[in-house]
Amino acid sequence: MEKQILVVNPNSNTAMTAAIDRSLDKMRYAGGPKFTCVTLAEGPFGIETQRQADEVTVPLCALIDRNKDKYDAFVIGCFCDPGVAAARELTAKPVIGLCEAGVSAALNFCENYGIVTNLASDASGEIRLLRAQGLDSRLAGIEAIGVPVTSLADTPEIRASAVAAARRLGERGAQGVILGCAGMTAYSQQIRDETGLWVIDPVVAAAALALAAVAVTG
Repeated sequence: MEKQILVVNPNSNTAMTAAIDRSLDKMRYAGGPKFTCVTLAEGPFGIETQRQADEVTVPLCALIDRNKDKYDAFVIGCFCDPGVAAARELTAKPVIGLCEAGVSAALNFCENYGIVTNLASDASGEIRLLRAQGLDSRLAGIEAIGVPVTSLADTPEIRASAVAAARRLGERGAQGVILGCAGMTAYSQQIRDETGLWVIDPVVAAAALALAAVAVTG
């Protein structure tokens, strides 16, 4: 029977869900698990604050609870990992968050990593999450592109800001950077090409872990 992996965008931005879905094309192969991407309609247009992350936990867990018998693994497509711990209490199947997956991948590519985030104000919440997960010891820094989640777009100006943020992280000692938002996936290759740094797309990292998990469970 074909394995099924559900990827949930916990904000209500359907364009971001579509971008997440496109980024998973490289993970799709004949006979492999099927990725299905859905949007949490009850979520805000963008998750910018801890309060918004906390508020999506209940509807997000309800969605996973409704689908826990249909899917073999779950990916929560937001870098602040909203509801991951709570959702893991609902099912024995893998529930994977982008931050945890992205950092875990980065630790295998580089001694020190950095995070390209949206706004400078996002850094405190990301550091808090990394500390809670025990993943902060090799963090070189966090640099912002100055664009909120709700305004992300694939434009030359925003791409340039993302490249500049990655360069600053390289100057701070990072050998690799993690894209700190599911909406940044389009910038990945350009950052790699222009900086030479490893670039970890956490959507792909989380999807890869989900693939590995369903393979192990047979």
